[in-house]
Amino acid sequence: MKTLKGLDLKDKRVVLRAEFNVPTSQGKIDDDTRIKKAVLTINHILSQETKALLVIAHIGRPGGKRDEEFSNKIVQGRLQELTKREVEIIEDVGEIDAVLKSADSNKIYLLENIRFWEEEEGGDEAFGKKIGEPFDVYVNDCFSTSHRAHASFVCVPKYTREKCMGLLFEEEYSNLSKVKNDPEHPAVMVIGGAKIATKLPVIENMIRIYDKVLVGGRIANEALDEKLDLGEKVLLPTDFNPKGKEDERLDIGDETIKEYIKEVENAKTIVWNGPLGKFEDEEASEGTKLVCRAIAQNEEALQVIGGGETLEAVSEFSDFSHFDYVSMSGGAMLEYLSGKTLPGIEALEDREE
Repeated sequence: MKTLKGLDLKDKRVVLRAEFNVPTSQGKIDDDTRIKKAVLTINHILSQETKALLVIAHIGRPGGKRDEEFSNKIVQGRLQELTKREVEIIEDVGEIDAVLKSADSNKIYLLENIRFWEEEEGGDEAFGKKIGEPFDVYVNDCFSTSHRAHASFVCVPKYTREKCMGLLFEEEYSNLSKVKNDPEHPAVMVIGGAKIATKLPVIENMIRIYDKVLVGGRIANEALDEKLDLGEKVLLPTDFNPKGKEDERLDIGDETIKEYIKEVENAKTIVWNGPLGKFEDEEASEGTKLVCRAIAQNEEALQVIGGGETLEAVSEFSDFSHFDYVSMSGGAMLEYLSGKTLPGIEALEDREE
């Protein structure tokens, strides 16, 4: 796949699929981290003296209908502040051609929430062509939704002359590929959370390469209940906390914590996704807290972490600066580590006709 820094963007029209799916409440942004990260790629593109830049992004799940609660206008002001450029909203896909004919290269053009059109999630080819055809270069900087076969990922890049990874996409792809395909051993994965349907394929794929997979949370309970034989590389809890509530299996127990920490301390590669218990309750937080801190303290290992609840746990029990790479990709991270082909990656790959 081509990289953004490997392309000459001078005097070219660029369409960027960015990640602006920020948490909001009462019409305000609660956390602008994703916007700040996207600005790295936006600023690089603008520094290349491009003829025009159109940014495509989504917020939430409006279900193919216009809903002001999910309007990209909520990020417009913050994007202007961070880039020190005027940001102009394009309300309709049909307006793109007209805007480009008189585009101001100093402006950023931001299409309204791409999910306001039902054709986006439907992967509509004609819709993707209408967006992509006027542009010279397509840039995907939204790894986190690239596991979806939506039009902005799989159709738009078919109709531009060139296509490439954005800076954040490249960073995510590089780090996840390293731990997936070429980890330094011993390699240990810590996996927890609630959705065994999404986590089991990851476990099954990673044990082909990894030395140990340490399982906690509800997925461990389900594996025990269903008496799943996951092989000798997969460690399941042997005891539970809190004391007096062991039958509820809210958290991994003291002996399991010791065993998991020992594996983590000896590892050279660590991937962590999902808490090991109901960590939001103090009485059931010990397993997640202690294993989190053990991962953070292993400075000899490459540590890659991801998943919404994992990041919440790190915020509470440690500090992000102690980890080598923090993935913001959630479901896409899991699908990639499970060995699945991501439509957004496939669309960027150069293939022989």
